[in-house]
Order: sequence, then structure tokens, then C-alpha cells
Amino acid sequence: MPFKRISSITETFGKTTKLLVALSAATLAFSCADKASINGRVKNADKELLELSLNIAPVRTLDTCRLKSEGKFAFKYEFKNDYPVFLLLNVLKQNERVPLATLLLEKGENVVIESDYAQPGAYTVKGSKGSELVKELNEKMLTVTASYDSLSRILKQTAENDSLRTRINKETGSLFIKYKQWLIRFIINNSKSYAAYMAMYQRMPNGFALFGKEQDAIYYRTLADSLETLYPKSPYIKQLRDDYKQLINAKAIQEMIENAQEVNGIPDVKLPDSEGREIALSSLRGKVVLLSFWSPEDKGLLMDNMELLETYGKYSSKGFEIYQISLDQSRDRWLQAVHNQQLPWISVSDMKGVNSPVVGLYNLTKLPANFLIDKNGELIARDIFGKTLEQNIEQALK
Repeated sequence: MPFKRISSITETFGKTTKLLVALSAATLAFSCADKASINGRVKNADKELLELSLNIAPVRTLDTCRLKSEGKFAFKYEFKNDYPVFLLLNVLKQNERVPLATLLLEKGENVVIESDYAQPGAYTVKGSKGSELVKELNEKMLTVTASYDSLSRILKQTAENDSLRTRINKETGSLFIKYKQWLIRFIINNSKSYAAYMAMYQRMPNGFALFGKEQDAIYYRTLADSLETLYPKSPYIKQLRDDYKQLINAKAIQEMIENAQEVNGIPDVKLPDSEGREIALSSLRGKVVLLSFWSPEDKGLLMDNMELLETYGKYSSKGFEIYQISLDQSRDRWLQAVHNQQLPWISVSDMKGVNSPVVGLYNLTKLPANFLIDKNGELIARDIFGKTLEQNIEQALK
């Protein structure tokens, strides 16, 4: 009997041990599943400080390590949410960050990176499909940027050669179009990856956004639908859907004013500015005035304002003014656009959108729309932009 009892105790102990081992393994597996490891080597960076940070502004440091002569490093990242994360590897030197690599990590990944401090941005990455896609995207952007910079240098050197400037401008436009076509293919082929989101918001070196026209709405919606199947709680999905709605609303504004007729003369208007002060167009008599219509919902019109800023800077001190009317129904969006772009001219709106009386008063047919008015309040020209606009302003100021 005693022997039998000892055997029973031993058997029970053995089962308990196995259970504890199994539970420990399960706990370890669960813990590892919520993390990602980043290992590798940075050449030519002896004693430099390596930083792992979130790829957001302002930069948030997650971890650092001092590199030794062999340049090896190891980081762990613990996920707080159920979706991937963009991270940066930087070398910190004299309060400056030298970016080495951009990573797109998912739970459970073990990433291996080889980089060279002497060649920032030149690196290899394994173990992370998202990071490989981001590397492909960044390399393409670097190639396009180099081509753009080269064309820009030529353009600056050919100020007096109109034919050459025309050719360079065409080549630059072609570069933009081809790059956008490449990005569209990238987004469609990788619509389940956050890398496609990164591609959607790429900008050219001059700040020009490649996506943001009404014809791009389909890509915002398609990408949002695709990512939502994997990451329903991702904040990026909300951003995509918000931008999609803005483009659709901007299209609706355009369609609602397309059937109007041409305006005769320059009717006076008196609308409130951002401070609520009502300003009449007629109060600007004695100045050359550009009456401009726009909507912050259209990202293309935001880019048009960047061009207007240059024109305003040239002629505002000589008697030129802009009276810009926003056809928007969101006061916050309008004020934010005016603030973000630091628009120095007169910005007004009655917040009635396409239902504003000014739409019918000026028989608007499209956005953007503008009317150049001389010092006596007479119409000079309508819907002129760029060099043509500046030439007419110069003539009117004389």
C-alpha cells in the first residue's frame, strides 16, 4: 500500500509539472506574439548612439543603445494595439538625427537590418514584408527626387530661355505623372499593407501632393475598405475615409455650379472675415483686386493658393489685393486652411457653401474661379492664372 501511494504522488507531481511547463510555454508564446524584435548591424558607427523611435511628429524615442566597434544592436518593440507600426532607426549625433531606416513592423516579426552610417538610407532588411515594401517605396522616391532636383537646377539656369523652360516644365510634369502611375500600381498591389497608406500620402520635394484630386477618391475608398478587413480599429482608416468624403463633397460643389451662365459686371458683396468683421469688396476701390473663389475641401485648390502666395508677395506692396471667398460650410475647416497656409489677404465666407447668394450673383461655372478688377472697379479679365495673371496685374498697376 505505501508503495502504491508513493507512485500515485509521483504521477500527480509529473502531471502537474507538465501542466506548468505547458502553461509557461503558452504564456511565453503569447508574450512574444505581442512583440517584434529588431536586430542588426550598423557599419562605420563605432561609439555612436542608435535610436529607435516612432515615425510620428514630434519624434518619440522608444529606446537607445551605444554601438560598439562591430556595430551590432538589438531592440524589442511591444505592441499596444492590434495594427502595424511605423518605426525609425536613427543615429543621434550632436542633437541631430541621421535616419538610417524606416520600418513597418507587425506583431511577432523578427527583423534583421544591415546599414552603413557612411551611407544613410542605404540598408537591407529581412524578416518584415512591410519594411521591405517601405524600403522599395523610399528607394523609388529617392530616384524621383534626384530627377526632380536635376530638372530644377536646369530650370534655374535657363531663366531667359523660354523654349528650354517649356521643355523642362514638360519633363517635370511627365516625371510627376509617371511616378503617380507607379504609386497607383503599388497601392493596388499592396492594398493589405500599411505601406500602401504611406504611398497614398507621398509628396514631391516641392510639397506637391500626388493624390488629392476628385478622380483619386476611388483609391482612398478602396484602400480603406481593404485595410479595414485586417485592422478595423486603425486610425489610418479614419483618415482615408475622411479624405474620401472631402473629395466627394468637393465634387458635389463643382457639379452644383456647373450650369450657371457668365457674369456681367462686378456686383458688390459684403461678407464676414475670420474675425466676424464684414468687409465689402467695394471698400478696396483704388486697388487692383483679384476676386477669388475656392473651397478648402479641394486639395488642388490648396495648391493653387501656394501659387497665389507668390503673386501676392510680388505685388501687394504696389497696390494689389486679393478678396477670397470660400464656398465652404465648415467654419473650422475654413479657418484651419487659412491658418495652416498663413493666407495674408482678405479671406471671407458666409458658410453657406453652394447655397451662398454669391454663387448665383457671379454665375460661377467652376472652381477655382477668379475676377481681376481694376482700380475703378471694372472687370479686366476672368479665370486667369499663373504668368497670364501676373502680366495683367502689372499692366493694371501701371
